[in-house]
Amino acid sequence: MTGSVVHLWNFGTESAVATVDLGAARPFLAWGSITFTDSLIDYDRDNGGAIEVFRIDGNALGFVGSGGDHLGAPGSDSNLRPGAVRGFGRTVTFRLRTFHVSDLEHYGVGCVLTLD
Repeated sequence: MTGSVVHLWNFGTESAVATVDLGAARPFLAWGSITFTDSLIDYDRDNGGAIEVFRIDGNALGFVGSGGDHLGAPGSDSNLRPGAVRGFGRTVTFRLRTFHVSDLEHYGVGCVLTLD
C-alpha cells in the first residue's frame, strides 16, 4: 500500500481544488479532513465548510446533499459530495469549500491510500 496527501487552503476564496495522480488506475480509499478553521469576522449560524472527494478520473461523484442557501439543485456542481470514498481510478480530486468566505477560512488535507 502507498499513500498520498494533498493540502488545501481556501484563503480568500470559496473553494480550493487539488488532484492526486496515482500514476495508474488502482483501487483506493480517499478521505478528507478540515484541520483548521479561522473565524475572520463573525462565526455564526450561516457559516460552514466541507471537504469532499469531488471527482474520480474527472467524473463527478454522486451528491450527498443539495438545496438550501449553500447548495444547488440536484445535479449541480455546487451539491455536497462524499467526504470519504472507496473507489477505483487514476486521479482523485478533492474540493475544500467555505460558505460565507468573508467570515471564514479553512485548511484541510485530502488523503489517498492505494489498496494494491
